[in-house]
Amino acid sequence: MNETNLTLHRARTALQRGQLDQTAELCRGLLAQDADNVEARYFLGLSCALDGDVDTAIGEWRSILASHPADFRTRANLGAALLQQGRAEEAIAHLQAALALEHSHARLHISLGRAHALIGQPRHAADSFARAVALEPHNVDAALGCAAALQQGGNPPAAIDQLEQAARRNPTSADLHYALAVCRHRAGQLETALISYGRALDLVPTAASALRDRSRALESLQRLPEALQGFQTALAYDAADPSLLAGALSCSLRLCAWTHLADYMQRLRQVPSGLESLHPFVALSIAEDPDDQRRCAAVRGPAATAPIPTPTQAGEARAHGGGSPAAHDRDARIRIAYVSSDLGDHPVGRLLCSLIEHHDRAQFEVIGVALGTDPHSNPEAARLRAAFESYHEAGRLDDASVAALLRESGVDIAIDLNGYTSGGRPAIFAHRAAPVQVNYLGYAGTLGAAYIDYLIADEVVIPHGAEQWYAEKVVRLPHCYLPSDNRRALADPPTRAQVGLPEQGLVWCAFTNNYKISPSVFDVWMRLLTAVPGSVLWLRAGHPVAAENLRQEARARGVEPDRLVFAPPLPGMAEHLARQRLADLYLDTLPYNAHSTTCDALWAGLPVLTCAGRSFASRVAASALTAVGLPELITSSLAEYERRALELTQEPGRLQALRAHLERQQSTSPLFDCARYARHLESAYTRMHQRRVRGEPPESFAVAPDAGV
Repeated sequence: MNETNLTLHRARTALQRGQLDQTAELCRGLLAQDADNVEARYFLGLSCALDGDVDTAIGEWRSILASHPADFRTRANLGAALLQQGRAEEAIAHLQAALALEHSHARLHISLGRAHALIGQPRHAADSFARAVALEPHNVDAALGCAAALQQGGNPPAAIDQLEQAARRNPTSADLHYALAVCRHRAGQLETALISYGRALDLVPTAASALRDRSRALESLQRLPEALQGFQTALAYDAADPSLLAGALSCSLRLCAWTHLADYMQRLRQVPSGLESLHPFVALSIAEDPDDQRRCAAVRGPAATAPIPTPTQAGEARAHGGGSPAAHDRDARIRIAYVSSDLGDHPVGRLLCSLIEHHDRAQFEVIGVALGTDPHSNPEAARLRAAFESYHEAGRLDDASVAALLRESGVDIAIDLNGYTSGGRPAIFAHRAAPVQVNYLGYAGTLGAAYIDYLIADEVVIPHGAEQWYAEKVVRLPHCYLPSDNRRALADPPTRAQVGLPEQGLVWCAFTNNYKISPSVFDVWMRLLTAVPGSVLWLRAGHPVAAENLRQEARARGVEPDRLVFAPPLPGMAEHLARQRLADLYLDTLPYNAHSTTCDALWAGLPVLTCAGRSFASRVAASALTAVGLPELITSSLAEYERRALELTQEPGRLQALRAHLERQQSTSPLFDCARYARHLESAYTRMHQRRVRGEPPESFAVAPDAGV
């Protein structure tokens, strides 16, 4: 062996042992004597790349390829190094050249797939990963990459199939079982997702991410105690993970399991950007500061899709009154589309129905876009569907396709009725479904997204000067922003005995969701029960564990648990409304008020006592009470709220007078005047559209009380 070959052997051995400095020194010594020594230059590049000096490695390998373009090793390593630096397009050229020289290298196909994925070419990526799988069927990285590319390319069934096959070939790969679980979870296959999460956790019991996501699936299935236990187990392995804290906090709220609630919130605030890990909807119930709510939404909004596309040329043309087949004249009807997963037997659907029926069809074409399933399963839902001029069941379409549907339909204004509530799909609006996009009704707060132009509100829910907490331009209606339905029937009220109430004694009522009940409000309620002997608190029956937890919390505050009466769900709204006539006073929650439930109570003639906070969600009941002329039932602190509740029970005839007032308001109040409400909202839509037609940006404005009437 000559001296050069001996030195190369030493360099190779040093490289294998990880002695990178020695490798580089030996190679540079050889190159000083022979600048054309390809092996020395190749090993020098490897040592530099492994030592983190990728730029030098790239330079050395480019030098080799200048005189030896068919050097497979160098071409392959150069492609990998460029990919490492994120220079995907350059990497693709070299990886393809290497594969042209030798196409049977699975790792090169994997690198090529990653490069295509990096520049948003999921179909090419999937093809490359699939070739790697064909070459090495047991290669986990290839299968994971292929599934991810298929998912990104809008083909979840193929991604699931790919992972199922890979998991059968690699039954001990926790990564594959976890990826399969996530794909099934995203596809809504929650039960089978749980099986895959379980297999991943059997292999790696301490995997916090799998514990977290399994708990999220359990939460979606309403298996809340199991979900909470899963989050708490994961926190034992990663106590500072904000996503785990946020999940545990969410389940705790829904179960009224308050033992660790304050601790979870404090720990979230201690983690950098930890508060933003809260789902925006959860933040409405726990974060009283509207700026905290804004921050949670701002993280979620821009992430709906990236990058956010601009309106299509057709959409722009329609907004300016012509130029495309979908366009129409400026004085033609404005096309508005209400988009929601809740166009059925849901509070949003019930609030919306009369508004849709009262829209002026001479001025507006009204379109319904249902994102849920079976949206007309009962008479109320069927009535709502029939009220729309045209109706699309789009629940099985992906986000981009729904947005395209709206654009192709020539929609001028698209209204998001979900926001960050269950079933919401903000990415539809991130694809710019219409020239004007509006946040309305379903989510009581900002969506924090640049692609939403307006938020429908009123002067109570967003007082003047509070606009800085909202990413949208604020449009204030002259009365309560909530629509209502003045055609709702009330059945004959049952007897107290029929609904499990005592024959005598005052009935406090709070038919709200469990997650809205905060410990501080519950403290007040228990003091009210103590102060008014014989009184009971009538609550909505939610999760049975939540009911048991509330009973235990009552006992801990010196109140007998049987003074909490839980009302089961009823099949019809007429019966639900009627039973509320048996209550004496509705007690609202803070920081998340009763919203549609407030309207239900007031329509049934039940007075509502509220405490208004600073956020939108905490001021909705105050808005409704203002609209029915009962500002005396609005308080600004829990101390005042407690004091006012006691005063109302101690003033003879006061509660009855409030009931009589509400009876009169059914025919005169702006809250229940659906035709007038529709004219006000239409005035807002018209102004939004006209600004768009003139090429003007969105602006905040208030609708005058006489507008459109």
